[in-house]
Amino acid sequence: MTKKKIFCFNNDGKPGCYYGMAMAEDGTVLAEHICSSKGFMKHDLGLTSDWKHDQYNHYYGAGSWELEFVDDPKTHEGLQKAYKLNQEMRKNAESESS
Repeated sequence: MTKKKIFCFNNDGKPGCYYGMAMAEDGTVLAEHICSSKGFMKHDLGLTSDWKHDQYNHYYGAGSWELEFVDDPKTHEGLQKAYKLNQEMRKNAESESS
């Protein structure tokens, strides 16, 4: 069984206030966390802890997902595909609400 990817990354910020995000490969944002430092981000998103795992299990089911930390979100192929899907979902939601 191929596990579904969840991409974890720094989605901007500055020292003392970094914006960590976990995005499913289908573009759904599964978790967000304001991190005091980039060093804590892996812990806060569940890569080195079990934080947020309940959210990931709820979405994909226990044992059917894996986390991947992305150092450079702008060049990571998998995350770029997920982001494109995310933007398509956003546009569809906006057009449905208008």
